[in-house]
Amino acid sequence: MICPMMQSEGEETSTRSLIAGIGMKQVVSPHGRYMQITSDNPLRTLNSSPWGGGFGHHRVLMNRQVDKTYNETDPLVEMEAFIAREGLKPQDTAGMLTAAWVNDVGFSELAWPLEEEHRVQPVEAVYEHESLRVAAWVTVGLGNKARAGAILPAASLYPGTINTIVVIEGSLTDAAMVNAVITATEAKAAALQALNITVNGQIATGTSTDAVLIAATGRGTSFRYAGTATTLGYLIGRTVHDAILASGQLYEIEMSKRVAVNLQGECT
Repeated sequence: MICPMMQSEGEETSTRSLIAGIGMKQVVSPHGRYMQITSDNPLRTLNSSPWGGGFGHHRVLMNRQVDKTYNETDPLVEMEAFIAREGLKPQDTAGMLTAAWVNDVGFSELAWPLEEEHRVQPVEAVYEHESLRVAAWVTVGLGNKARAGAILPAASLYPGTINTIVVIEGSLTDAAMVNAVITATEAKAAALQALNITVNGQIATGTSTDAVLIAATGRGTSFRYAGTATTLGYLIGRTVHDAILASGQLYEIEMSKRVAVNLQGECT
């Protein structure tokens, strides 16, 4: 299932995942806008952002929209205060920041075994009697697109970001969690190639401030690997890739609208 999840300004929506106990909602409060993924039970997480960063256990995964000029002296303290103002527990919340439009999130979800016919089995396929589900939510902003290994100006360090959240029905070792980050990052680079996003004539590999959060329920199958040749890696790669395509297309549509409005203003 692939869904571009664009919504109207000021509208609050919610959806449920195929993964039991997992839900997502878009929140617009007096303090700001954010996407909130909640779990009935604590998730084992690995987060590249500092809010609930590294390995941990969290019930709430937050992707908060901020202005491009966001430049707090102590963003850790500011974010903790924001989470508390929203009635959430900072210790239960893993967070991210982005200047992308969180209402234009891309969502993709797959369950194994796949319903498609003539599928090719990954090397480490899950047995047919076992179930595996992976869900990915991605918000895409490309104002500070970048290519790994290229020199970037300091001005590119603002929260434009491609923020990726992956939730897995399963139990992963620490090594598999790190492996999942690698696979999700490779999928991001492949999606940007498919979208033909370039920097100085070369394909972009991301933005200068991307973040990724992997979360596992701890239920069901145990996984030691999450590379691209495994069933889990295949599902991570495909859901992240498809979610980025969906959100990236919404981003391009929005940018085209803004350019058209600016041109119309110049002509009047």
